[in-house]
Amino acid sequence: MKSTILWYSVCIGFACNGALTAQQTAQFQPRAAAQSAETASRGSGSVSKDLLSIYERTQLAQDESSLTEIARACAKIIPDSNRSRVDRDYASNLFAWALNRRGEMRGEQAAKLVEEGKVDQASTLDQQAAKDFETAIQYNSQNWRIHHNLAISLAMRGDYLKAIKEFSASIELKDDYPNSHFNQAELYFELAQYAQAVDGYTRAIALNSSDAQYLNSRGHSLFMLESYEAALKDYIRATELGSDSAAYFTDLADAYQYLGRWEDAAQAYRSAVAINSKFPRAYQNAAWLMATCPDPKIRNVDLAVSAAKKAIELSGERSSHALDTLAAATAAIGKHNDAATLQRQALQLASKDEKDELAQRLKLYESGQSYVQSEVATAVARQSNSPPNRIRTASGQRGESR
Repeated sequence: MKSTILWYSVCIGFACNGALTAQQTAQFQPRAAAQSAETASRGSGSVSKDLLSIYERTQLAQDESSLTEIARACAKIIPDSNRSRVDRDYASNLFAWALNRRGEMRGEQAAKLVEEGKVDQASTLDQQAAKDFETAIQYNSQNWRIHHNLAISLAMRGDYLKAIKEFSASIELKDDYPNSHFNQAELYFELAQYAQAVDGYTRAIALNSSDAQYLNSRGHSLFMLESYEAALKDYIRATELGSDSAAYFTDLADAYQYLGRWEDAAQAYRSAVAINSKFPRAYQNAAWLMATCPDPKIRNVDLAVSAAKKAIELSGERSSHALDTLAAATAAIGKHNDAATLQRQALQLASKDEKDELAQRLKLYESGQSYVQSEVATAVARQSNSPPNRIRTASGQRGESR
């Protein structure tokens, strides 16, 4: 999540050390519309006509300026001691609604800016949205959607602990909304608190057992807890529910590969490519399997080279993981000097945590040897080393790599 969390979700996969990493796609999705301002009209019989007139304007508010006008009109009434308590309470709720909706709208505008590559402008808008949510909470702390939106904004800023607290507030007000449980679990996962993450995913699944991403994400946490069979059940169920997702089949294949279930892994990678022939992670991780598998029936070194190159072509990036995979495949066909060159390039791009393992493989290639996984794998699939961003909006919408 980290630097560019906005309104999107991405499925994660396994890194070379068995830990989970994810691809980062700055792909925004609009937040849900705020809870209808109609809620604020309860007891409208004793609300002044001018306030009811302001409320009527909410039905037509389609842009930021209209919402700003509504907020300003309410802001004049809230501190007016000559107005009744009913009017001031009503104005406070309407003010909170307008700010929350404006914050959502600013998030939607930021989404478009990110798609256009205008990240700095998007960041400014998103900061403004966060301020809107923070102010809205002060005037209506009982609106679960506002807490949910603020939690997402906090997560985007990297303040996971406060975001978790806001998700808890949202859940306390509305505990039957599954995405609140899911989003909170995602943050627990980011904090490596996998048991808490499993609890959150499980609550989300209890509320909506047909959501493939809930199951797939719980599978990741279970895997990190070394509950491998339970994790596989979730991964398999995710592929059944999300049968059109190459990402889910790739995650399942990664798990099989890590556990040394080579044939199952190969079949799952084939399924992923059949679903989406332009999904780079499936090619990259399948290439690793075909280049380094200890089972000669699975190894296919020529196809491994092609798949590794295809992954780079589709992703448009020569990451440390991609180059490490291509180096392994190149060594497997006997071109150890070329493999060593590729591995040195991978090392230049690698993080500190990756360097030792990549350096060990470089020594193999320099000595004319190829790399083969152990019978029980301790290192598998590689992918982009960017962080995961899977937070869902209050509408439930999210971007998913397929």
